[in-house]
Amino acid sequence: MNTANLAPLSAFDDAMAQARNAAVQTLTLVSVTLHRQFPTGAYLVLKRPIGDYDDDTLELDSVRDAQGEIVRQFNPYWLTSDRLPDVEEDMAALWGDTDPQKPEEVLELLRRVDELSRYTFFDFLPGELRTDEEVEEEDSGGRTPLGLPLAAEHCPEHGPMCEPDDHVEPPTTP
Repeated sequence: MNTANLAPLSAFDDAMAQARNAAVQTLTLVSVTLHRQFPTGAYLVLKRPIGDYDDDTLELDSVRDAQGEIVRQFNPYWLTSDRLPDVEEDMAALWGDTDPQKPEEVLELLRRVDELSRYTFFDFLPGELRTDEEVEEEDSGGRTPLGLPLAAEHCPEHGPMCEPDDHVEPPTTP
């Protein structure tokens, strides 16, 4: 058998690594965008519902601040008519054909990332940010809410290790 037309398994592994890297970058875009839209927001809360229709897909729940207070609640029945706050043109351009003001399009993007590798990209929402109802539901066998931390943009000069409010000039050599 001639193997000239076959690709090594490492080609698939490389492609998956690239896809995971792109997914992390995409989540950073979502995080920064939502932080611009909701400056007091600390987490985008996501849930995986349990029920007859349970197919393990993500649902938008809310944006919460650092104290766990709801900044914006999402109603699954209103996602197509709901609008998120405006974003600047430069930020909207990074989203391509996807509109960051449409919750259903943000959700679809998050689902695409999640489908790449379920249970990889989203962390559990910290306990102190969960509502009493969520804690009670989890104690009764329900699922723990997931959270995507919202973050300010990273320093364009120094990258993700330098948050805007922690910016320092790099050391210089004399």
